[in-house]
Amino acid sequence: MIANLLFSAGMLAQGLGPWRHLRKVAEAPIAAQSKVLKEILGANRETTYGRECNFSSIASYTDYARNVPIVSHEDLRLYIEEQLHTGVQTLTDASPVMYARTSGTTGEPKYVPLIEDELRRQKRHMALLTYLQYNFDRRAFEGKLWAMSAPAEEGRFENGVPYGSASGFLYAHMPRAVAEKFLIPAEVFSIGNSELKYRTVLRLALSERNITYLNAANPTTLVRLCALANDYGPDLVADIERGSFDSKAELPPEAAMALCGRLRADPVRARELREIFGRAQSATFGDLWPSLRMVSTWTGGNCSVAAEKLRTLLPDSAAIVELGYLSSEFRGSLTVDGKTGEGLPTLQDYFFEFIEPENWETGSRECRQLHELEPGRDYYVIITTPSGLYRYFINDIVRVTGRFGMTPTIRFVQKGKGVTNITGEKLYESHVVEAVAVAGRQFGFQPDFYLMLGDVKEQAYRLYLELNAEAEMVRSVADCIEHALSGLNDEYHSKRESGRLMPLQVLLMQAGAGEAYRAHCIRQGQREGQFKMVALQYASECDFPFESFVRGG
Repeated sequence: MIANLLFSAGMLAQGLGPWRHLRKVAEAPIAAQSKVLKEILGANRETTYGRECNFSSIASYTDYARNVPIVSHEDLRLYIEEQLHTGVQTLTDASPVMYARTSGTTGEPKYVPLIEDELRRQKRHMALLTYLQYNFDRRAFEGKLWAMSAPAEEGRFENGVPYGSASGFLYAHMPRAVAEKFLIPAEVFSIGNSELKYRTVLRLALSERNITYLNAANPTTLVRLCALANDYGPDLVADIERGSFDSKAELPPEAAMALCGRLRADPVRARELREIFGRAQSATFGDLWPSLRMVSTWTGGNCSVAAEKLRTLLPDSAAIVELGYLSSEFRGSLTVDGKTGEGLPTLQDYFFEFIEPENWETGSRECRQLHELEPGRDYYVIITTPSGLYRYFINDIVRVTGRFGMTPTIRFVQKGKGVTNITGEKLYESHVVEAVAVAGRQFGFQPDFYLMLGDVKEQAYRLYLELNAEAEMVRSVADCIEHALSGLNDEYHSKRESGRLMPLQVLLMQAGAGEAYRAHCIRQGQREGQFKMVALQYASECDFPFESFVRGG
């Protein structure tokens, strides 16, 4: 009761004021966006990038679009590295205090700079999101809160600046009154071994019956946790009965220390769990945690398939609430309607630009501002942040779903062309190209054609390979490509290791399959002279009958 009172007080103190301010800002998006852009450019006009792009002479959005190019992370990599290693103010006047690490388009990870002010903004976003969800259903916050997070710190550069996850950092530095409500200590998420990490998480979760709130960015994580609860259940029930954890000796010291006082013997809960696992062929979240009221996760884009599967595992009392548009670079929206998932852009903190996918693909770079968006239309997002990302093309597509006040609301639809993201791995076309090249060098082949499809429903990738080779070598080729992808993309490795992604399947194609695919695309409307092969796509977006070209199929 005391914990709930403190939590409620914290929600009101940290959320009510920012929410009132955001509602006011949403009534005047033009003024809000102009103010944000002016502040970002003013703060960084004396940086290397600011001087190169004449920030001091920019007086309007038209000036900004004319002086500053649209860029990718690779365009900024040298600026980021120079500021990191020399301290020269290349992108921001304020020095970054940490870097968010994520998958890049090359084999090298992306390091996204985050200044102190950015962390304060994201802390405010987290508090505001929790406040909004608290208002959606206060009963969801009466019991224990179970959130999955990334490691706060994955390492440090030579100058001592850490890199890791901004959301993980904020989770690890929550106010004590809020942290007391959360079930899993932040130290657990720094466990490097995925199997051990999930086993530790479930040791804590299974011992607590009164979990009312569950949070994970990707619903595939939660589906996987439910399956692992059934796999690990019998052994963990014995631990719960004794108040022990057989795997504790394997934990890093900080994680083991964080479990002190949390491993109490509970014969009553152990008996209840034995009955649940005994009568259910596959126990669900509803069986194990019947008090669940809210699950906060992504529900849009390719996460919709996993979200539907998750829905079947929950008690009837539990609602799935959209987590909002969120990336390593910034938080793009806050969910303002728990039922519809409407997302209000964070227009008071970042400067947004948008461009229609069809215009982008034809080479146009004429953008729209936030207030110019049309309902029902899809747009690529171009973002400017206080941490040094200026007109940054993030390769995300969002859809305009409605309006909150005078501001359009948005929902994430998918990554752009050449990128797939089934369960958080963010696999780039360049990763696939390099991995196939590695296999080609190792086995001495040059494929006539290949294309990889990401199957969201199956949580797996299929590589169709037109190659004059023996069928017996397929498994070896698949293993080689998987190894290369894991080396190029840490997140792919992590998702395969944890079982959230199924093994890669390589299928040999009949001769002429690639030409048949090209002809199919041209019949679909692509101009023959401008035909571009996209080697990585979603299975749901590719209507070519590849299976009919599989050798032996």
